[in-house]
Amino acid sequence: MILTILGTITLLGRIVYTGTIFFTFLLWNLFLAFLPVVFSKTLRYSQKISTSKFLSALFIILWLLFIPNSPYIITDLKHVDNDYGIQVFDFLLILIFAVNGLLMGVISLLDIFHLLTHKYSTKITHFVIFSICLLGGFGIFLGRFLRFNSWDIISRPDILFYGIFHTLFMKETWMWTLIFGGFMWISFVAIKPLLKRKTI
Repeated sequence: MILTILGTITLLGRIVYTGTIFFTFLLWNLFLAFLPVVFSKTLRYSQKISTSKFLSALFIILWLLFIPNSPYIITDLKHVDNDYGIQVFDFLLILIFAVNGLLMGVISLLDIFHLLTHKYSTKITHFVIFSICLLGGFGIFLGRFLRFNSWDIISRPDILFYGIFHTLFMKETWMWTLIFGGFMWISFVAIKPLLKRKTI
């Protein structure tokens, strides 16, 4: 909440100072980063969802589709070189939003981690989370480089799967998937002990 307020105030300050609204897309990206938390909290705490196989499957699919959006904001640092603003200020602005999104992603992953530990061993749970991070890394790649969105699987599935098929065997695809996925995994492992000290 504090980071959200800080980011919004910083963004408003930039708008007033520069007279441009270029970076307002960060608010939308932050909203998308928040959705996985909504889905994971619902899965973890809603008895109605947890007792329904159909609803559980639906929310798991939605969560998998949107979890890449949480760490995705870190890739918006590419806009620091944009001509509209002051580079140092823009870097700090995007960093605030990126850290906020990343924390939301880790919180969401931790929810799923807790759900999995009730059914599986710790080793299996960590393996599943690691695999999800790799899938998330691939999702970030699709979003940043191919400009796909989470909802394209419904709005334009043919173009999405065509893009996936034609990049699946490119070494750049796997390189960025490992980089982004590894970043998600390391962030989860590093931040998880800090979050577990608090009630989430």
